[in-house]
Amino acid sequence: MDEINELEDVLLLFKMAAEEARKDPERYTAWIRGEIEIVIALINKLDKRYILGALGARLIKASPNLHNQFVAMYNGPDKEDIADEKMLEDEHAEVLLEYLMSICLSSANTSSDIIPTQKQINEIYEQLIKLKQNFNFLEVSKNIPVDGNGSDEWIRNSVVQDTMNMRGNGYHQHIMEVYKELFAPQDEFLAQFYGFNSDDLLEAIIKLDDLVLSKIGTLFGSMKSHDRFLRWSDQKGGEKGIIELITEKRKSPFEIFADEYPDVTPVEGGMGLIHYPLEYIEGYAKVFWVIPENEKERKIFNELSCSFGSNASFLFPPQYKAFIMNDTIIKNKPLIKEHDKFYHFSIQLAFRNIFRITENLIKSASEVYYENNYKGNSSYHSRDNYLERKTKLLFERMLPNTVFYSSLDYEVIENDVPKKTELDLIGISDHSIYIIEVKAGELNDKHKRGALKGLKDRIEDTIDYGSYQCNRAKKYIMEKEKVSFEYIEAGSRKVLEIENAAQKEIFKITVTLEHFAAVSINLRYLIEAGILNEDYKWSWIVSLYDLMIFSDLIENENDFNEYLINRLKIYEMRNVEFIDEIDILGYYLEGNFPIQETEEKHVIYSKFSQEIDSYYIKTGVGMPDIAKPRKK
Repeated sequence: MDEINELEDVLLLFKMAAEEARKDPERYTAWIRGEIEIVIALINKLDKRYILGALGARLIKASPNLHNQFVAMYNGPDKEDIADEKMLEDEHAEVLLEYLMSICLSSANTSSDIIPTQKQINEIYEQLIKLKQNFNFLEVSKNIPVDGNGSDEWIRNSVVQDTMNMRGNGYHQHIMEVYKELFAPQDEFLAQFYGFNSDDLLEAIIKLDDLVLSKIGTLFGSMKSHDRFLRWSDQKGGEKGIIELITEKRKSPFEIFADEYPDVTPVEGGMGLIHYPLEYIEGYAKVFWVIPENEKERKIFNELSCSFGSNASFLFPPQYKAFIMNDTIIKNKPLIKEHDKFYHFSIQLAFRNIFRITENLIKSASEVYYENNYKGNSSYHSRDNYLERKTKLLFERMLPNTVFYSSLDYEVIENDVPKKTELDLIGISDHSIYIIEVKAGELNDKHKRGALKGLKDRIEDTIDYGSYQCNRAKKYIMEKEKVSFEYIEAGSRKVLEIENAAQKEIFKITVTLEHFAAVSINLRYLIEAGILNEDYKWSWIVSLYDLMIFSDLIENENDFNEYLINRLKIYEMRNVEFIDEIDILGYYLEGNFPIQETEEKHVIYSKFSQEIDSYYIKTGVGMPDIAKPRKK
């Protein structure tokens, strides 16, 4: 239970610091502005490519890959010799790099070729950490309740902290799966307007990381370099084509390769390529320079790139100049282009925003197509309809002995008037009924920055309305001994009849595309804030990506029902909190259900998802034979 006490201590210190910040907010905000001016001045004295490269190198060390995951598991006699190849634990690297990118892109690179020293890089890094921590304190200080009702503040703070600290939506392999399925039907439209489709875009974004890693002086970098050289060799006709080039140009194949791709440098003598240590500052302009390998990739790189000075809006409004939550172009334009060279400094930025990037491409090409074909439910291949089909498939995988029906109609009486209404999904097994609503509503950037009214409205549109629809369907089922739903199957209308529903366990579930875990984890706050109607409690609120994990790890219906019964009880517990849904799943798999609430102490549970995280990280980078977490 050390993790619980440790987190509580951190949160207490955090709150104390925020309370100090609140005593004189104007003075505190002015001090932050001064610290921002300091870091901007430090950055503008130097070539921004090298500063970005330094933090980009740090992020590479802190990111999981096949090699460092093997190193972490290796227990051979020489394990100490490769200890420095383990993944670096750095919770700040990704956030600080993207904050730095936003600052750097807000003005021109006026000090080109002035390479920073390690001391200067460290000074900038420490200044960025100081700013990040104080932005956190500033946001929390805004959310300390004055009147004792802290529900609104809790909601805003939960969402803002999630946004500021970049807590992800899902695991790499799940994001890829959903991306491919969702955007494949839009490929013809994308190809027509841009000359590439969603699969081309995904492949190019994944390859961006490999282009950077191929120049790193590690075993993993050498593997990526070899793969890249083989791709080029195959394009030249394989061994025969390379021999012809050697004869024609009187150079080694590596020298010819470097002529075509000057981001790499051959070793002296030409029989190999130089690989740079991540600590080698002078090498960053080469390491993070990425060159497209074909015309289609060049089109993609151009669509994804911006230039120094193109993010000037990050400096506005003046009273919030360069605040970390300001609007920034890097989420849609993750590459930097300077003097016709593309640079890829953040190896996670493009992939993490691939949905946003692709949606923006569709919307930029045709807002009408975006609204009518991609969004809504008028098209079979729309996002909303895909989400419903995907949800049904995941439940069918998890509960193979349950029959699921989708897009159901039924009639209720509201205010003495018959009304035809809908239910997205219903699942029926021998002992249980699962009433499921699916919601595609998302939080926009303003919501994520804490615009409270819009944030509450969006939560109400998804969590509250989904809970209402589930509750309405449950009441309909429970009112009579026999009820009926209509649905379409194989082009014909059919009737589903349900009898004696009261004899079964009925679960209400709302599945969301947006990862609402920050607020849906403790629904009682939503009731206290007036967002969720108490009459509708409790639906299990789960994101699509979390549902993918449940579908993969839950072994049978009995386990799932046991989880839901105990999970729903947590909503009632005032002294028990979890960080997210997968923490609760991890706690359950450890054999810790049911949870006993204590009146004496408020307990926050965290880090129980570590085994689950480890499994998906390892399998996500390609490690074989990794055992799934199972219920103990």
